[in-house]
Formats: sequence, structure tokens, C-alpha cells
Amino acid sequence: MHKLFYLRIYYFIGLIIGLLSIETKAEIDKFPADADESRQIVLPVRQICMGKPWSNIVWIHLHDDEETSRQVALQKLSDLRQGCLIDLPHGGRREISINTAKVSYSFDPNRIFTVNGRQAALHCRRGDCAFALTQLSLAVEEMLSQYLQQSQLIVALHNNHASGLSVLTYQQRAKMANVVRQVAINPEQNPHDFFLVTMQQAYDFLSQQGFNVVLQNNIEVSDDGSLSVWAGRKQIDYINIEAGIGHNKAQTAMLAAVWMYMQNYHIK
Repeated sequence: MHKLFYLRIYYFIGLIIGLLSIETKAEIDKFPADADESRQIVLPVRQICMGKPWSNIVWIHLHDDEETSRQVALQKLSDLRQGCLIDLPHGGRREISINTAKVSYSFDPNRIFTVNGRQAALHCRRGDCAFALTQLSLAVEEMLSQYLQQSQLIVALHNNHASGLSVLTYQQRAKMANVVRQVAINPEQNPHDFFLVTMQQAYDFLSQQGFNVVLQNNIEVSDDGSLSVWAGRKQIDYINIEAGIGHNKAQTAMLAAVWMYMQNYHIK
């Protein structure tokens, strides 16, 4: 299954190369990687670059079942002929599952970026659960150190379903209202297409473009281990482009707006 999935990814990238004549680099970094089970591959991180990486900007795709966001990001990078996408391919599922002779567990890859988040997110089915938590923590810290710790802007790409998350979820008295400082809602936009950001600067810029935008309350937001919580604690400019599954046009327009934001504030 995994080999077939990787081949499909390579095939997709190959099509981009053929159509656009762009030099593409794809690497898989394994965190950690060793014959010892204590160094089992836990986060199958793949860095896909279309030209020179940005030194201070990271684009990241965490949930492998959110294919619209991956395709839109790769297409935009191909158009720009610059930048990289950090991707975690894991068989087309939302959660990553680890199964060895010693332990079996799973976790949501967007709930692992804080200690509390990892403890809550890790679902240990069999074996040494303390070992599983240590194994996951080592992998996360390696990923953060290599790709995210020094970034000034993180652009995350996500998708949601028609019955799932939307900007309306964050309205006052809604179930997630306590995690936000401000919410901008454009009634002409689909509520499932919205940004979640950690900085006032990004909120002002994107809301002025007519998009639905949520400004996270970095102080009071619940620690669910998500990348937005980690970035908020680190005072890193974080933009999540959240769009409905299959909303390619909307997510493309949103990413174009983020590209404008990058040029205004992060690309020298």
C-alpha cells in the first residue's frame, strides 16, 4: 500500500514536471530511522521543492486524506517555480498508525506539537505505551528542529467536509468561540473556506481581501497540540488555509492571497 501510494505521488509530480518543465526535488526524511525499534520511522516526512526553498517560510500538509489541499499547494509551487511543501504521506488516512513487534499505536499528526497534545492524541492499542510516547516525542522534536523552529511564517493547508468545521464554528457562543480573538465573516463566501491565523497583521490583510478569517487567541486557546497552538506560543506567523474538500478554486484563490501576503511581509 505504501509503495503504491509513493509511486502515485511521484507520478503526480512527474506530470507537473512534464507540463511545466520545472526542476522538481522530492526527498523523504525519516524521523528517526534505524534498525533499532527505538528509532522506528514515526513521521514519514517528505519535502517536495519546486526550485529554491524559502529560508524563512514553510508550507505544510499534515492530513493525508485532505488531497485537495495537497494538489493546490503543489500546483501553486509549480507556478511560482520556488518553495517547498512539507508533506506527511501515510496511506491516505487522517491518522498515522505505527505497528511493530513491540508496540501498536496511532495519532492525529496535527495534535502532536505540544507535550499535552501528544499525550492526549496518542492512542496506544498494544505494548509499551510509555515507549510509544517517547518514540513519538523524539520524532516530533526532530521535525520541529529541522523544519519549523526557525521559520517566520508557516502556511498550513487543510480541508474539511460539508458537515464539519467552518468559520461559523468560531462565532460567539459557538463551540470554539473561546479560542479566538476576532472573526471576520463574508456572507458571500462559503463558510467552509476560511483562514485561521495567529497574528493580527495576517488577520487584517486577509479580511480586507474579503475572506473569512479567524484570529486565534494565542493566550487562552486550549492546548490541543495543534500546529496553530505551537506557533501561537512561539509567536510565529501561522496561516491555515482551510477549505472544503473539492473546493479547488476557492483554495487556489486563498493561496494566491497568501502569496500576496508573503510578498508584502516575508519575502525580501
